[in-house]
Amino acid sequence: MHSYASSNQPHSLFCHRLPPDVILHIALELATIDILGPPRHLPPLLQVCRYVYNVLSANKKALMARIYRSKFDLRAAQRRLGATTLTNSALAFQLKKQTCALKRLRTGDITSHSLIADLWTAFIMFLENDGRNYAHLVEYAHIDAVVERYMDTKLWAFRETNLGWPIDSTPNSLVVWMLWFTMSPERLSGMSEDRRGRYMDLLRPFALMPVTYYPFFAPDVRFDLPDEDVLPQPDDAATQHGFFPTYRDPDMVIEHVFHFGRQVTVMPPLIGLGARMAFLMLAEAVPYDPPSVLAVDRAHADPADGVRPTQADFLEWATVRGVKLYKPGVWDWLDALSAAQRRLENDVSWRKELKSVSASFDNDWNRLAGCYDPRHDLPLKGVVYTFGSIAGMFAGRMQIPDLFRYRDVVQAQHMPELTDFPLVSELPVFVRFTEHHCIDPQIPVPTGTFAGGFLDDVQNAYFPQSVQFRHVGHSLHIDVPGSRHAARYEDYIEGKPNSHNPRTCRVCTFRQEEEDKRLRVRVAALQRQLRGEPDDMAVEEEDVAMDAVRTPRSRSGSVSSQDSDTVYYFGDGDNRLYTHQLRLERDREAEAIVDELMSDGLPDDYEEYIDNECSGIQDIIITGEVLPQHAEAWHHYRFYGRVRKWDGLIVLVRLPTLLPYNMKTIFRGYLIGNKNFVGSWRTYSDNPNAIPLEGPFALSRIEETSTPASAPASPTSSTAPAAVVTPAASPGETRSDPRLARTPGTPRPSSITATSSSQSSKLDMDASSAAPERATPGAGRSSSPRAGGSERVMKIYAGSLFDPETLQLQPRRVVTVSQLSGLVLDVQPYSERDVRRVDFSDENETVDLRDATVLPGFVDAHVHLFLHPYAERTWDEQLTKESLVERTVRATVHARRTLMAGYTTVRDLGTEGAEDADVQLRKCLSGPDPLIPGPRYFCANRAIIASGSYGPKSNLHLHQEGVEGVTGAELADGEVECAKAVRKQVGAGADWIKLYADVSTKISGADIQTFSNDELSVLVRTARQLRVRVAAHAQTWRAELLPENGGVDTLEHGSNFVSDALIDRAKASRIIWVPTLAVFYSTDRERGPGGRWDRAARNFQRALARGMTNIACGGDTGPFPHGDNALEMKLMVRLGADWRQVLRWATLGGWQAVRSAQWEGEEGAARLARVAELEEAPGAVGDNEVAFGMIRRGFAADLVATRGDLEGDFEGAVDKSSITFVMKGGKVFKRDGREVV
Repeated sequence: MHSYASSNQPHSLFCHRLPPDVILHIALELATIDILGPPRHLPPLLQVCRYVYNVLSANKKALMARIYRSKFDLRAAQRRLGATTLTNSALAFQLKKQTCALKRLRTGDITSHSLIADLWTAFIMFLENDGRNYAHLVEYAHIDAVVERYMDTKLWAFRETNLGWPIDSTPNSLVVWMLWFTMSPERLSGMSEDRRGRYMDLLRPFALMPVTYYPFFAPDVRFDLPDEDVLPQPDDAATQHGFFPTYRDPDMVIEHVFHFGRQVTVMPPLIGLGARMAFLMLAEAVPYDPPSVLAVDRAHADPADGVRPTQADFLEWATVRGVKLYKPGVWDWLDALSAAQRRLENDVSWRKELKSVSASFDNDWNRLAGCYDPRHDLPLKGVVYTFGSIAGMFAGRMQIPDLFRYRDVVQAQHMPELTDFPLVSELPVFVRFTEHHCIDPQIPVPTGTFAGGFLDDVQNAYFPQSVQFRHVGHSLHIDVPGSRHAARYEDYIEGKPNSHNPRTCRVCTFRQEEEDKRLRVRVAALQRQLRGEPDDMAVEEEDVAMDAVRTPRSRSGSVSSQDSDTVYYFGDGDNRLYTHQLRLERDREAEAIVDELMSDGLPDDYEEYIDNECSGIQDIIITGEVLPQHAEAWHHYRFYGRVRKWDGLIVLVRLPTLLPYNMKTIFRGYLIGNKNFVGSWRTYSDNPNAIPLEGPFALSRIEETSTPASAPASPTSSTAPAAVVTPAASPGETRSDPRLARTPGTPRPSSITATSSSQSSKLDMDASSAAPERATPGAGRSSSPRAGGSERVMKIYAGSLFDPETLQLQPRRVVTVSQLSGLVLDVQPYSERDVRRVDFSDENETVDLRDATVLPGFVDAHVHLFLHPYAERTWDEQLTKESLVERTVRATVHARRTLMAGYTTVRDLGTEGAEDADVQLRKCLSGPDPLIPGPRYFCANRAIIASGSYGPKSNLHLHQEGVEGVTGAELADGEVECAKAVRKQVGAGADWIKLYADVSTKISGADIQTFSNDELSVLVRTARQLRVRVAAHAQTWRAELLPENGGVDTLEHGSNFVSDALIDRAKASRIIWVPTLAVFYSTDRERGPGGRWDRAARNFQRALARGMTNIACGGDTGPFPHGDNALEMKLMVRLGADWRQVLRWATLGGWQAVRSAQWEGEEGAARLARVAELEEAPGAVGDNEVAFGMIRRGFAADLVATRGDLEGDFEGAVDKSSITFVMKGGKVFKRDGREVV
């Protein structure tokens, strides 16, 4: 704030009556009239009168601090520098610094003496942007125009002093990175071909020459950093371009940037890394048509062609962007968050749940501020890799330079002409990664060593040779030759805490011991002070105690080049280019602002520290697999690798799994903005001194289209060594350089070399994501079984939600669903204020059901999908006159109708002559992307019946079982055959065993027992032994059918209770009754007194009157139309059951009826206790083993919605015509009353 002549203005009597707070408020309003740029409306207020001037001058720093908070983003600085450092003086300094830089950048002058300082200011503003900084930089300062002007005129400036190679300088690096920061989708798509080609030519040396422009913070051949001996010795060999791999002298790298009044030591961003990202970003913008000679899709491809892409594969690749553009954010993004989420964002601590744009760049900032000296580990270095970041599905591309041109350019001392640079072809990369963590006190895998003891063997991802991987349950076991015990790494699962125990963790134990030691020293000092003794000894003891702590509290200073005795320059003695022209040596303007505004800085006794919570993670291993649909097009590969703790470098080895002639490739790179995995791939070589063929790659997270049910694949089998070397050869179909070669080719990259070393290390990584905090109302949880930062969630806003446990309709609930795991993540209330911030136009993220009631998906515990209504064709005719193919096709139609009626789960109790077709149908209905739409499907295969008791019957051969080999159920007589029948059906894949305990005779109302008590006992015992539950068809209740007497788990029909005493025994039993009222009602046309329907109805009412509630809804659907399953619920309510209780029987009660034996007893109770921990995801346990029937965290996201009135018109509300929304396993199948499959 400048001093104006206002100090000479007289006092105004009117203004003198205004309190200072009012004047300051007026000043703030004036300063923020123009939200972008400097506060240009404020100076006139200073000239009003002397009183106003004096008030504003006295509160200058506080006012400037308030202006900064109103106009710029501050939360990233709070997290990275600490809230205590952001005083009014610091904010006043930053306001003046940023507004001056923005004004200068707005002029577009790229010859300004302050250009480097202004570029630094802009770059850091991008890293701290949450929406406001971006608006200042792009909309006010037009930084994108500055970047373009610099690219066009100065990026290659002074290259004649560097043998023709563009110079790796600070302004060049900042501009290359800001090319990505400023690129919008509209600008990228609207860029002319000439300009895009021009920029790619300018970036080409930076992107394709890793020898000259190294893309890593320290040599990739070293895993165990820091290391005092990491820099090369004077007698070490060097290439034409210097030492390789590149060792950067910290004195030539670090720069001192004034930031919020502090001199912050950082290094410029790596130009080699930024150029690769920008180069690929521009290359991906070129449209590309797939070769017309290829098959249209996989269905039309010739299997004899083997691994070969189709046009559909190329079109899928065209939709993938390996480099996702920078996300600018919005100005008032914080207003859209819940109160609890805002508290998280305003906190000074970083955590994975943060939604701000800047939070995704905290790792990048920490690398710049803490990874410039590989010889030392700075004590206050922040987290450089957030675990879980690479877990999930990634896709993008790798560029393959022409081998011979690449070799010539690498060996050239002077930079060749651009026409001599290697052409590049492109190859897609699709891979699903899994992270595995070594938790203390487990011992991590030791560092590998290349042949001859040279370095850390980057060519085997820092692993020892011949290491073997085995995936066991949810952990990865690594067998190292010469070690007696396998190293154990836990799978990272989003939302699930790891096994870290502070009592067994050596780091936690050490910290506690040191804390106790310091405490004892202070207590002893206090006691001496009370006794009047001198405290010299106390000071000495405390110094000793503090020296014992291995993590110093203050940041150690590094020597900058401006203080160095060495004068650095490019070129020869007659044509020198000094470093002060290439980097920020001294920002004198910032120093002047510091002198003016920083008088009330930090207290002298201020002590800076970072206290990270221990997560127990010592090492991170990454494995990956190419999914089958991508492997068929681009080859089968597996990946394995490690994360370097010092800077978060990810090193991965890719091995072919089917083609032995394909090449072994090593990928090394960083996660930029926690979303773009960018770096350099290289070929394998046995020669540690040669330079390998390298090229850029970029991958980004994508939505996974197919998730196998198996556990994460290990990179190798238990018998295949991970270090197998394969010769290089053709990688398959490729996409050529968009500018220089438009046709797909098949280059054959072969290695022209590599290097490797050994030791071991402990991971210095973020701990906050180990135990995600509980989310807030309306926001749901951000955790999920697999997801990473890319968890795909959908929020369903319900007008009311039915809870089958409390039997209550809960108003205004938002359900957060993971579309990846298919589980419910959270259920919370919401307010009208919350809803006003929701964008319901995005159907992939929100569902508006505020005018509907949301319920758990309905369960029909008794169906026959292979039957259709008897009114269309009798049971005998269906079995004897319809082929198995016809009946199977009908079953698929029935499954779809059932799902669209709101029934997300069914139990099919017998194929009724369709053999084992239900087991195959279950396969088609299962998985995240089922072949056909339908409910979760529990099957009982053929059912078991005693001979002579079931049809169909031949009119010619009365003693023959079945007709032409077709029987309605499997026959079993005697204990041996009964046991054999159960074993066969379970072996075939049956979820349940169904037996016929009685059958009806032709004499009305009479039912006869089929199996003897001994046979019945064998059937049940055998099923129990095989951990399969049993359902019994029985019209008449018998005591021996109760599970307490060795009987069954569910009883079907049961239309005849012989006594009230038996009802009471059944009521107290664990058995579940499925009354099947609907089949009696629909097949009894007369429904007269004493008929089948009348007996069943009176029997049900009698049981209700006795208080029986262990009931499930199952209509025996099939003899009446599929899709009309709700008839069972309607009839129960008609007969006097409470509608809330009926809904429970059709949801939670349905799950309890049909679930597997693994959910029963103590084992089941333990599993149920773990459901909320998201450990029972379908991907881990299978579709039918996931919990469902309630809308709770960890239960399956099986949801339906009705717009009917459940209390006023129950039958209308549950009718299929009222079911407007259906979701199964997190996937929407019906929306707004229309099918969406």
